[in-house]
Amino acid sequence: MAEEKKEKQVLEEPIPVKEIILMTILSLEGKAWAYLGLTAHPETQKPKKDLNEARLAIDSIEALYKLLEPALTSDEKRDIQVRLTNLRLNFVRE
Repeated sequence: MAEEKKEKQVLEEPIPVKEIILMTILSLEGKAWAYLGLTAHPETQKPKKDLNEARLAIDSIEALYKLLEPALTSDEKRDIQVRLTNLRLNFVRE
């Protein structure tokens, strides 16, 4: 069998830090929902509620949002604010 060469995908430009932070916010949002017990964890496909972990994820999103806020468009700000509000409302219900 001939070995297949794996080609590295090379980008024209580096990924801006703003985009990495936005991806991190989305990732933390998913973890918050999972730790609120409202979705399954992607790693285990099972629910596991842990309000301390949920709070840490929500607080981390808020901290990243505050750092990034000056660089965000009004639509991006509104989107993150809505996400945070939804998480907080669901956290209080628990």
